[in-house]
Amino acid sequence: MFVNDDDFARHFYHQLTGEGQLADALAGHEIVAVDARNARSATVLSANGAAAARLTLARFHAPRTCGYSGIVTELVFAFPPGGAAGRSAPPSHVSVVALLDQPPVAGGAGKPRPALSTADATALIRRVADRAEVSTRGPTIGLLHSPTLNADQAADAGEVVALRSQYAVGFRATFSATVAENKMDTTLITGVAVTEPDLHHLRWVVRPVRLRLVRGMIARITSGVRYSLRGAVASAGGGALLLVDEIADVSPRDSRVTAVDVATRRVVAAQPLALRCP
Repeated sequence: MFVNDDDFARHFYHQLTGEGQLADALAGHEIVAVDARNARSATVLSANGAAAARLTLARFHAPRTCGYSGIVTELVFAFPPGGAAGRSAPPSHVSVVALLDQPPVAGGAGKPRPALSTADATALIRRVADRAEVSTRGPTIGLLHSPTLNADQAADAGEVVALRSQYAVGFRATFSATVAENKMDTTLITGVAVTEPDLHHLRWVVRPVRLRLVRGMIARITSGVRYSLRGAVASAGGGALLLVDEIADVSPRDSRVTAVDVATRRVVAAQPLALRCP
């Protein structure tokens, strides 16, 4: 897992070593590795669930070595073999976030609602997207294409994840409006909601936004990201955290995976998606 935050890097280096300055250690080096002698516990969150882990190694990458202007901290975790923890451990090459010094919630997420059929799930995504078109309070625009179920598709797609009492819905829907003869403006509306299939108690976890598209990409003059829902895990107090990718077209380095608390809408953990560390 990677953290692109200079203050975190300096503080964490001091915690692990108890001495010295990280800037001095990195002088003349691209990377400094520190063993986690007093192994710290963590909970690693992925689409597989929440897995107990322990920190074994921290690598501190010098500024500009990972395609980022500041220091990048790389955290290496080990997972206990077998049992529930082994089943929840993320496979290789998937997006994860971690909560340091926090164990997984006892009892898990509880039994979720029944999964929806593909037809019902895509219909729910469409209804939520239509509600978002109204909620964003812009000019009236019409849905351009029916959404499909695909977390990796940039537009005209969405996801449905069953929670204990509701469904979480992420979506990236394109809408259009005629602005002149033979000319249309295309708008992407994206967000994340929790709701029942009838939308009677819909609540925005990530409020929907309208983003102007130019040749299928978010316009450069627009600051915004596409939201993709990757899964859900239990949080304290019987709540849930949603794993949400934020994909930035204009500045890919700003793309990140986040864990968002359903109740508070607060991002409790995040890590960048577009780093390239040696």
